[in-house]
Amino acid sequence: MTRRSVLTIAILAVLAVSSCKDKIGPQPFPMPQIPGMISTQEDYANFLVSHFWQPFFSEGREYSRDTSLIGGVTEDAFSQAFINYATMLFMADTKKGLHEQEYLMAQAEKWTAAAPESKMFETISSICDEYLYNPNSPLRNEEMYIPVEEAKLKSQFTTDEEKADAAALLPRLKLNRIGTPAADFTFTLRSGRKMNLYDVKADNIIMFFSNPGCEDCKAVIDQLRSLQGLDEAIAAGRLAVVNVYPDEDLAEWHKYAPVYPDNWYNGYDQDLAVGGGLYNLRAIPSLYLLDKDKKVVFKDVDPMMLTQYLQPVLAGQPSSSTQSSL
Repeated sequence: MTRRSVLTIAILAVLAVSSCKDKIGPQPFPMPQIPGMISTQEDYANFLVSHFWQPFFSEGREYSRDTSLIGGVTEDAFSQAFINYATMLFMADTKKGLHEQEYLMAQAEKWTAAAPESKMFETISSICDEYLYNPNSPLRNEEMYIPVEEAKLKSQFTTDEEKADAAALLPRLKLNRIGTPAADFTFTLRSGRKMNLYDVKADNIIMFFSNPGCEDCKAVIDQLRSLQGLDEAIAAGRLAVVNVYPDEDLAEWHKYAPVYPDNWYNGYDQDLAVGGGLYNLRAIPSLYLLDKDKKVVFKDVDPMMLTQYLQPVLAGQPSSSTQSSL
């Protein structure tokens, strides 16, 4: 057999394999196999987050090269898988989540370099933008968005403008990170008394940035007030609510102040320090959760996520957090 014949056969074999892969239809998102010995929700979340993307990016996985799909998975199926993953990020150890986010972005870069038509880096970045950083997303998670912007800063698939945007955004994302002490500031109560955030003593502290007359803020107030056991938890020192107005129309705030519950710390930031660089306030309302040492447990978290986490506290049980210090 001539060298030319061997080369022809090899090319035909490659084309045959590619043709077969093109005929593969959409597949379910490949999930990691959960070991049977895992029994607690915390262990489940940690395992799932730590192994979530490995089956999808496995070199041995065969999938359709149809560019209308995302790695052989329909857009809807991929989005649902990402929603499940993003939900687990709240329950898993912070360091494990950050590691998996770094792996996700590195693999997206690698895949795009090997198959530019897949636009995998652009697609993954866009999905992370939508779910992890959009201020209206219930799964917004600034901590887990940091690796996305760091990857954009280094990627060969981002423009100079996108790199400049990432460089400007990263310092704001790194304000008050999960597991680190929240920035202290002074606020003034309706009585005129001034307090620092670190003057507040409780096992858990809800930090609520709000504006008077804001409908979404009022919805959060009503949601918190409706929680069974809230007043009892506040009275027992298991919980405190620090409700701070970060803007400058004090006449409007004083007019609206009677709406706020009396057993909350309700004040305004007379120095305008919170929005002036201490916190990354992208939208109002914004909710944080701090532990008794003022370390950040949740940052700009959705109210539903917060209230679910607080259920043991409201029931008189100690809270548990898988968030690790950085």
